[in-house]
Amino acid sequence: MTKAIKARALPAAVVAAALFTSAPTASAAVSAESAAGKVGARQVALLRNDGRRANLSPQRLALSRGKANIYASFNLPKSWAGQPISVVLTAKSSVRVTVSAVRAGELRSLRWASRPRVRGASVSANLAAGKPTAVALPKLQSSGRLVLKISARGRAVIGSKLQIARRNDRPRSADPSNPATPSNPANPSDPANPSEPTNPSEPTNPSDPANPSDPSDPADPADPADPSEPADPSDPADPSDPFASLTPQLIGAPLTGAAALTEASGLAESAINPGVYWTHNDSGDRARLFAIDALTGALRATFELPGVTATDWEDLAIAPDEGGNDAFYIADTGDNNAARSSVKIYRVAEPELPAAGGEPITITAGTVSSQRLTYPGGPRDAESLAVGSDGALTIISKREAQVGVYRLAQPQFLGGSSQLSHVGQLPLTWVVGASASADGSFVLIKAAGAVRGYAIGSDESVAAALVRGGTGVNLPYNAEPQGEAVAASLSGRGHATLSEGISQPLQQWRW
Repeated sequence: MTKAIKARALPAAVVAAALFTSAPTASAAVSAESAAGKVGARQVALLRNDGRRANLSPQRLALSRGKANIYASFNLPKSWAGQPISVVLTAKSSVRVTVSAVRAGELRSLRWASRPRVRGASVSANLAAGKPTAVALPKLQSSGRLVLKISARGRAVIGSKLQIARRNDRPRSADPSNPATPSNPANPSDPANPSEPTNPSEPTNPSDPANPSDPSDPADPADPADPSEPADPSDPADPSDPFASLTPQLIGAPLTGAAALTEASGLAESAINPGVYWTHNDSGDRARLFAIDALTGALRATFELPGVTATDWEDLAIAPDEGGNDAFYIADTGDNNAARSSVKIYRVAEPELPAAGGEPITITAGTVSSQRLTYPGGPRDAESLAVGSDGALTIISKREAQVGVYRLAQPQFLGGSSQLSHVGQLPLTWVVGASASADGSFVLIKAAGAVRGYAIGSDESVAAALVRGGTGVNLPYNAEPQGEAVAASLSGRGHATLSEGISQPLQQWRW
């Protein structure tokens, strides 16, 4: 017996972490290393610490009293390895910040509040109102993925256009009257001066989440400096290739216990409901999703979408909407006979589930929005959808000898129709699933009898990375009766797969 409840969209003040990506209107453009020697943030998240309101908007990160952590992820060029770098911050009003590099593999993809261990020392700086300030970071292996934690207290608005700059690329004609100017090393109050990373007159605040002396913080002072500690392959100091050192481990394969789940076709790991995977049936079922417990395989909830037709649902993604709240992106794109003049992507807010252990519940969705899509050159059969960290939709066709890769850069989800752009082809056939990682570093596809991975460069879209990557990297996979579903993991490097059929194992890999 199930209990029915009504879903509601989670407001930003309720969500533990609000995420926005690097769309041109939302943050610094993600690009290759520029002539000025700067790299923009690929992702930014604002995480609350104290229960007070923290806002996220396209143009600013705002903290209304209390404390919050801003996490920003950067993909740095290999040419930056070993070079001193600074993070460039701008505050609307004067505020003191503390900046730390953190272990990216423990951050759980920037989507919810976690307390990852800090790498090396933290630095503090006073941001003067309206003036870009370059905060010098301690010496780091500055190549590959770098995640910074920027902590602020009080009332603050910090510009979302976060950038990393090599310190030897700072402007030579900096304003000497600005105490925050990077090229003024003689000023002892210069927050970018590496000789003074902290303010010695500031008393230690044991409640500061970024303070490495906080005994409750998992940033063990002995941890980052211990040379005997083995390298963490997901560590931001490692090379940017997420598949550089594969050590596959099957960490779980519980049998799914949802009797109505007979043809699993899409799969996505939940961010707001840790330990939950969402999935759905192929064509023939009504419009609904199933929440599966990652540990036991038990059915946690059924999510019904009233008024929605499930013509041929083929894939599923979970990604932030324009408000920063996690939403389902459901690909109604199946077209075995290439006869549909258009296909649809549905988007609806993901509901928050009660704690595990009770009876399965039924939840009715609130507002469901949609984006109608057409293909250049006519209909295609497609079973793969990836939503990138830039918000773009990438669809891969299924049946051609070399499948097509299609993209829509700025979906509106207002019920209108848009034509996809054809980006290129893959030297593969029978592609039946896709999933982009939440940190924007890789994308996976499920092809006939294999899962393949593609690293995404700092200046690349998901579609471009696929076309550039060819056949990709072969990842661990156990043969399934009819495996069509793949999901990138949110906790470090890994993925999960699920096959059609009754009571199939939800195979979860770490690599």
